[in-house]
Amino acid sequence: MLTKLRMKCSSCNHWNRVPVNKLLIDQPSPESKVEVMIPMYEPLETSKCKKCGKIIAEPKEIYLNPFCNHPESSQVAR
Repeated sequence: MLTKLRMKCSSCNHWNRVPVNKLLIDQPSPESKVEVMIPMYEPLETSKCKKCGKIIAEPKEIYLNPFCNHPESSQVAR
């Protein structure tokens, strides 16, 4: 799911909007009727702060939890 995430620059405290891909990861639950979904955000492009120019988000490889029931859990998600 494509969305824009607001991130604060660590050096100048300016709020920036970063385009991200939202991933929902299944996590094991002790109760069978409850489904636990953990949101993770993957930046789509390298984003710089509009005020100071410092890099605030870079696309990186995300390693999923090997203990969850997700079919891609042992692989690297992109």
